Amino acid sequence: MSESLNSYDLLQRRLRPLGIRLRLSDMFSLASRSLWIAATLFALIALVGWLTPIPNLWAWSLIPLVVWTLAMLGYLAFRPLSMQRIARRVDTLLELRERLATALELHDYNAHDQLSDMQQQDASAAAQRLNPRQVSLQWRRTPLLLSLAPLAIGVALLALPNPQDAVLADRQAVRETLTEVAEEINALREEIAADETLTPEERALLEEQLAELEERLRQNEGNREEALAELSASEARLQQELEPGTDARRAGLEQMARDLERLSGRDGSQQPDLNQAAQQLDQLAERLAEMSEEERQQLADQLAQEAARMAASDPQTAQGLSDAAQALSGGDTQTAAEQLQQAAENVRGAQRQLADQEAVQQSLSEIQNARQQVAQAGQQTQSGQVAQEGQQGQESQQGQQGQQGQEGQQGQQGQEGQQGSNPGGGGGGTNASSADGAQSSGQVDVDPNRPANSGAGGGSEDLVYQPYQPSGQEGEQEFVQGQQGQGGQTEVREGESAAPGANSPSLVPYEQLYPDYARSASEALDRSYIPPHLKNYVRDYFSRLEPGNGN
Repeated sequence: MSESLNSYDLLQRRLRPLGIRLRLSDMFSLASRSLWIAATLFALIALVGWLTPIPNLWAWSLIPLVVWTLAMLGYLAFRPLSMQRIARRVDTLLELRERLATALELHDYNAHDQLSDMQQQDASAAAQRLNPRQVSLQWRRTPLLLSLAPLAIGVALLALPNPQDAVLADRQAVRETLTEVAEEINALREEIAADETLTPEERALLEEQLAELEERLRQNEGNREEALAELSASEARLQQELEPGTDARRAGLEQMARDLERLSGRDGSQQPDLNQAAQQLDQLAERLAEMSEEERQQLADQLAQEAARMAASDPQTAQGLSDAAQALSGGDTQTAAEQLQQAAENVRGAQRQLADQEAVQQSLSEIQNARQQVAQAGQQTQSGQVAQEGQQGQESQQGQQGQQGQEGQQGQQGQEGQQGSNPGGGGGGTNASSADGAQSSGQVDVDPNRPANSGAGGGSEDLVYQPYQPSGQEGEQEFVQGQQGQGGQTEVREGESAAPGANSPSLVPYEQLYPDYARSASEALDRSYIPPHLKNYVRDYFSRLEPGNGN
C-alpha cells in the first residue's frame, strides 16, 4: 500500500507542471481568439479621439487592451484544472492510452489488487518520462493575424498629429485662465467684504453673486462657451444694480465739494472727499450766526448757484441747498442751518450710494476683463478677432460718440467762458483781454490735444492750451452775443471765442499736464464699467499723446 501511495504522489507531482502548461495553452488560445475585440476597441477609441477632443487619449485607448490583458491573466490564475482532467488531456495529447487517467481512477476507488498496483506503477513510470514542453501551446493564427490590423490603425492614429490636440490645448489654456480669473474674483470679493463704506445690503449682494460666479468658474473644465455664458449672465445681473445718472451725480457732488473747499480758502482738489464736503456744510451751518449780513448774502448766492447746477444730477441735495439759500436771503439763519445740516446728511447718503455704485462698476469691470481674458485664452487669432469686433463696435457708436463729442465741446466752450472771466481762475483760463490779439488776428493754430507747433502761441514749444483746470476752478459766467451780418455770416466781437480750442497765450508745459490726465484716465478705466474696445481706444489715445512718442 505504501508503494501504491508513493506511485500516486509521484504521478500527482508530475501532472502539476503539465497542468500549468495546459492552462497556458488554454490562455494563449483564448487570447489569440479574443485579441481582435480589444484591438478593435483600441482603434475605435483612437478614431473617436480624432473626431472629438478626449483628454489623455493614449490612456483611454489603452484601456481595452489593459482590460483584455487582465482578463487573460485572471483566466490563467482563477481557472484551475483538476488532476483527472489534466490526466485525460495529457493522455489524449501524448497518446498514452488513458494510462494516467486510469491510474487516478483506480486510486480514487481504492483498488489495491495486483493488476491495479501494476497499472499505477506503469502510469507513474510513464509520467516520469514526460516533459511539460511536450504539451504544445495552442494558437489561433487567423484571428491573431486579423487583430494586427486594428492594432496598427490605432497606433497610427495615436502617433500621427491629431487635430483635436489644438482643441485640448485651447481647453487647457481656458482652464488655466479660469483659475486665474477665479482668484481675481476671490480677491475682489474679499476687498468688497472689507469695504466698510458700502451698505450691508449691497455688500451682501455683491459677495453672494461673486462667490457664486467664482464657484462656477472653478467647476468649469475648460469650456469657453459655458464660461462666457456664466460671465455674461453675472454681468447682466449686476447691470440691473446700476443706477442711471450715477456719474453725473458724482461729478456734481465733487464740483460742489471743490466749491466748498474754495469757500474755506483752500484750492479745490481734483478728487475731493464727499465726507469732508458734508463736514464743511455742517461747519457752515454752525458759522451762520457769526457771519455778517453781506457774507450771508454771498453764501446764499453761492448756495443758489450750486442748487441750480445740481438740480438735474442730485435733486434732493439741490433742494436742501436751495431751501438754505432762500432762508438765508430771508434772514432765517436757524432754518438755513437746519437745511444745510440736512444737505450734509444727503451728501453722506449720496456718498454711500455712490460707493455702492462704484463697487458694482468695479465688479462689472472685473467680469468684463475676465470675459475678455477667457475669450482670448489659447487662441492665437483671437487678438485679430477682438480687434475686428472692437472696430465694428466703434463704427456702430460713431454717431453717438460724435454727438457726445459735440456736446462736450459746447460744454467746454461754456467752461472756457467761465474761467476766462475769473481773475483768480489760475493758469487754465483765458480772459477777454488776453485772447483779444490772438483771436482778432484769426490765428487758430493751437491743437488743444497735442503739443503746440513752433511759432504757435507766442512761439512757445511743447505747450498746450489748457481748457480744463483739474482743481475745478471756474469764474463767473458771461455771454457775449454775436450779430448776424449780411450773407448769413456771424460777426464775432473782439474777445469772443468762435470755436473751442482757440489760440490763447494762456499756456502751460505739455509735459506737466500729461501725467495728471493719463493718471485720471487710468483710474477711471480701472474702476468704471467701460466696453473693452473703448478702453483700448482710450489707452491708445493717451499712448499717442505721450510726450516723446513722435506720433
